[in-house]
Amino acid sequence: MKLLHICCNLAGSTVFPQLFEALAAAGVDQEVFVPEKNSADIGKNQPQGVTTHTRLTVKKSDALFFFMKARRSVPEILRCADMAGVDLIHAHTLFTDGSIAYRLHRQTGKPYVLTLRYSDIEVIWKYEPHLRPLARRILKNAQRVVFLSSAARDKVLSGWAKGAEREALAAKAVIIPNGIRPEWLDGEARQGLHTPVRVGFAGVLTRRKRPLDVIAAVHRADEGAAGRCVLHACGKGPLEEELKAQLREGDTFAGRVNGMEAMKAFYKECDMLLVPSEAETFGMVYLEAMSQGVPVLYTRGQGFDGQFPEGEAGFAVTCGDIGDQARRIADVCEGYAARSARCVQLAKGYAWPLVAQKWTALYSAALR
Repeated sequence: MKLLHICCNLAGSTVFPQLFEALAAAGVDQEVFVPEKNSADIGKNQPQGVTTHTRLTVKKSDALFFFMKARRSVPEILRCADMAGVDLIHAHTLFTDGSIAYRLHRQTGKPYVLTLRYSDIEVIWKYEPHLRPLARRILKNAQRVVFLSSAARDKVLSGWAKGAEREALAAKAVIIPNGIRPEWLDGEARQGLHTPVRVGFAGVLTRRKRPLDVIAAVHRADEGAAGRCVLHACGKGPLEEELKAQLREGDTFAGRVNGMEAMKAFYKECDMLLVPSEAETFGMVYLEAMSQGVPVLYTRGQGFDGQFPEGEAGFAVTCGDIGDQARRIADVCEGYAARSARCVQLAKGYAWPLVAQKWTALYSAALR
C-alpha cells in the first residue's frame, strides 16, 4: 500500500510530521504533497525519511477564487508524485486538501480519505456558505471521513446533513485522535495538591482561547469553598496585557514557553489545566498536561470532550460560564491523587505508534 498525503498545513503544525514519521516507522510507503502559499514556510516541519513535495500553488487571491487551488495543485502532483504507484490519497483538511483530492480522484480514479479539522468546521463551513456544495461532494465521494473527536463528529452530523445523506456520512465516519510523542510519556502521578492550588492555562492569548475567563474563574474559586487558588499561566498573544493587569498576589505568568522540556517544567507547577476555548478540533495541550499527571478542564461540546468518561481525567466546562468553571476547579480537587494517576495512564494510549496502527487499519479498510 502506498499513500499520497495532501497537507496544506504542514508548516503550521508539528502534528503532521509526527504522524508521517509514525506511519513510516509502521512500514507505510508514503509521499506528501504540500500546497503552500508562503515561500518563507517551505522546509518547515519536514518529516524525517518521508518524501515531501512543496509547491507554491496557493495565492492570496484564492480567498475569492477558491477553486484555483485545486486547479493549480493537481497538475503539479501529476508531475512530481508517482501516481501510478499510489493506492490511496489522504487529504488532511476538508476544503483545501479535500478539494485537491476530489479533483485528483476524478482524474485518476484513486480513492481518498479525509480528516476534518478546526478551520473546516468552525471557520470555512460557517463563514463561507458558498463552498458548502463543494464540501458535500467531497464528503460524499470519500471512502472514510475522519474526526479527531466524537464532539467534532456529532457537530458535523447534526448540522451539516439530513436524512439519507446524514446516514451515509455517519456510516463512514471514524474517530482517530491526534497522538503524542513517546518522549512526553514519562510523567508521574501527583500525590497531592499544592497550597494554594495552582490552576494552569497554556495557549495562545486570544479571545477564542478565553484566558481572561480562566483568571476570572480562578479568582472566583479562590473566593469560594475550594480554598486558596492561584493562576499559573503561559502563552503569548493580543490579550497578554489584559491578562497581566488582572493578576493578583500569588498568580504567575511565564510568558511564552518553548520546547517539550520547558513545558514539562511548566506543568510540574500546575495542579490542573483549564483551557475553556470557544472551539477546538482536538486540543493537544490537554493530552500533554495529562501525560504529566495534570487533570484537565476542557470545553463542553468541543474537541476533547468525549475522549474519556466525565470525571475520569477531568471535567467538561461551559465556555463563558465563569461560575461553572470555578465549581469544576473544586471538583478536580476531590479524589485528586487517583485522577492524576489515571491521567498518566490514559495519556499512554495516545502514543503515536498506537495512533499509527489505527490509521493503517483505516487505510486498509478504505481500500477494501
